[in-house]
Amino acid sequence: MMPRVKRVLVVIAAFLTASCVAAFVITFGMLMEWQEILAGTGAGWLTLAFFSLIVSAKALLPAMALIALTEGLRIRSSLFYAVSGGLGLVALYYGLGLADRDVTLGRDLEIMAGAGIAAGFVYWLLAGRKAGCWREPEAPSVRS
Repeated sequence: MMPRVKRVLVVIAAFLTASCVAAFVITFGMLMEWQEILAGTGAGWLTLAFFSLIVSAKALLPAMALIALTEGLRIRSSLFYAVSGGLGLVALYYGLGLADRDVTLGRDLEIMAGAGIAAGFVYWLLAGRKAGCWREPEAPSVRS
């Protein structure tokens, strides 16, 4: 029972950290022209926290389903997590109605895809490398 609780806590912490990484990439990419916001004042960190909260809240249910799938199937590929993160944030961007329907590729979509890839990779570093480790190892069959 204890390895499962520990694993759930690791997954939650990894998801929140990955959301902060995605928020940082989005904030840095979208607001790069507004350097006074990202300067040493508290406004840059407030913007980062705001984007992190939105990214985490909106991506929570799809991410939970994907995390449950990867844990159950023991998927440990960094490429899978990076691609899933990139596709997930691009889909979230379209789902929130932020993208122009006529544009299939643009700076905003590139930033969202990059943020998703970065978040997926960070999640893999913290939790995805050991997906499914909470299961008891299968006992080897003894033949007599």
